[in-house]
Amino acid sequence: MFKERKLGRLLVVTALLLAASPALAAFGNGIRVGGADGRLHPFVELELRYDSNVAVYFDPAAKSGDLMLHVRPGILLTVPGETVALDLKARLDLVKYFGIDNPTSKDLTGLYADVSLGVGFNRKGQVGLELDEKFVRSNQPTAYSVASGVISNFNDVSVSLPWRPGGGALTTTLSGEWTLESYDAFKSGQYCPVVGAGSNPYCNPAYLSDLGYNNVGAGLGLNWKFLPKTAALLDLSWFDRLPNSTVYSIGGSGMRAQAGVSGLVTSHLAATLKGGYATTLKLKLDPPATPPSNYGTWLATASLEWIPSSFSTLKLTANHDLGVDPGTTWALYGITHVTVEGKSKFNSMLSAGLLLDWAQLDYRDAATTTSRILTARPSIQAELNRWLVLELAYQYTNRDTDLAAPPPGWKYDRQEVWLRGVVTY
Repeated sequence: MFKERKLGRLLVVTALLLAASPALAAFGNGIRVGGADGRLHPFVELELRYDSNVAVYFDPAAKSGDLMLHVRPGILLTVPGETVALDLKARLDLVKYFGIDNPTSKDLTGLYADVSLGVGFNRKGQVGLELDEKFVRSNQPTAYSVASGVISNFNDVSVSLPWRPGGGALTTTLSGEWTLESYDAFKSGQYCPVVGAGSNPYCNPAYLSDLGYNNVGAGLGLNWKFLPKTAALLDLSWFDRLPNSTVYSIGGSGMRAQAGVSGLVTSHLAATLKGGYATTLKLKLDPPATPPSNYGTWLATASLEWIPSSFSTLKLTANHDLGVDPGTTWALYGITHVTVEGKSKFNSMLSAGLLLDWAQLDYRDAATTTSRILTARPSIQAELNRWLVLELAYQYTNRDTDLAAPPPGWKYDRQEVWLRGVVTY
């Protein structure tokens, strides 16, 4: 009840902003903030979505679909400037599950949110400062090992200091980052029938807090434009994973090093090619008599983007990286991603998009477990005017693994269809 009242107040505030004096701005043009170019846009998203397999969240042995309604009030603030620039997007997400196949799915009804904030200082000067904040509360965790049955509270703060001596051909960037993630359960009580689940944090909400962690990191980046539109890149970074409990999660430090080039091959073709290595340096796990051995893997990023016109793009990206997730047995892995993403605008109103993504996770466990995730998403968007946008999309997702008795959410397929409308002031 408290969540509904809170959302009601936010909707009232949004409605008042939408009904503000016409002198402030026309619909879609926002409210002027911080000079002629700064704009504040209150908005409301309404989305009706069907998911063919919501049971993957709370009962992986079952398969049931459901219809859900998302109500997302929010604000978008952009204030450009050479001295100070600010970008903010904040959005609440009240989702209502109707339980059309299984009444248990109504328990997934809840309040979620996502906020992203970026502040830049002196972006055209010799020394700058960038501050970024991102918070996401979602029922779809970012960690691959914690695949279902939980609500993730993910917060990431980063600061970077770019130094551009001379004419700016060379940029050196020092950065620091702090990530904090915690987990809540959808419901009390055990929710997956796995052997030994009484002490398995994937299956018992009483242990979910042990999967939370802090991650701190530091980095050094070099970007040298040896040609007007082509740059040599060097990225060095260090991280330290600090889990809430080293009984249920591996902790430890590690590093990454990559070098490569990025730029325009032709006026319509852009490419990036980087390679390197990543490794853990010192891992922690209780009991200390059985410390895990370090794990390293190669790094690679290759992308090719074709831009036939200002209205269309097609991008192919492949990369390989080191992954660290909460947990013990399946905490360390190498991940390979191949993504194809295309966008095209047909006229002033209609546009279409396509996303194809394939990922393979190669875990460092005794069985050398692998897990594969395939995602395909075509979409159509109609910009009826600058204050009303409609989107119709379909998404197919399949996750599989060669593990005989996988954790919940590691093996499923699902189809989603949604219609979304966005009204922006």
